[in-house]
Amino acid sequence: MARFRALLLVPLAATLLGVHHGPAWVFATDGRSAPPCQLHSRRAVRVARAGGNTAKSGIFSPLVEGVKAAMGAEELNKLRAEFIKAHTKVITQFVDTSESKFGRIALRKLFEAADADSSGQLDKEEVRACLKSLGFTWMDNDKQVDGVMTKADLDGNEEIDFEEFAKTAPTTLRQNLVKLAKKNGNDLGFLV
Repeated sequence: MARFRALLLVPLAATLLGVHHGPAWVFATDGRSAPPCQLHSRRAVRVARAGGNTAKSGIFSPLVEGVKAAMGAEELNKLRAEFIKAHTKVITQFVDTSESKFGRIALRKLFEAADADSSGQLDKEEVRACLKSLGFTWMDNDKQVDGVMTKADLDGNEEIDFEEFAKTAPTTLRQNLVKLAKKNGNDLGFLV
């Protein structure tokens, strides 16, 4: 709970530490070279990007940098790990409902949304469009789509019926929802 309170106290902590607000602070957190931020003790501190070259600056980057200044990089990384673990658990629990009545209804609705021609079968292009509409942009190539088709098409007719879909979709969803969450977190600036 103390870690969560730290998130709420970031603006106060930044003020007490004398971290500049406004343009000087923003420039120091946006990933470009910038003059160092001055702390109350008059020591110069450069704000580094924890995610290296792959971390993106996003709307939440200034908040994350403030939390990092208040908590320290090591504590922030522990907090991130807890959030990622909890979020992965939520995704897993959601996907694990696929065997329940609710889960079957959700899978049926997803299947119907993907079945553009209402044939009761998903062809390769419908699978590709479904993956793309779910935000799984890294799956939008022939190799990835062929892999999904090979795993799901249990009878070898080059189409996926609902029962084949219901057996294989949970694994595909679990793997790719976690990947999507990481991508979105990076795009929003949580990994700086």
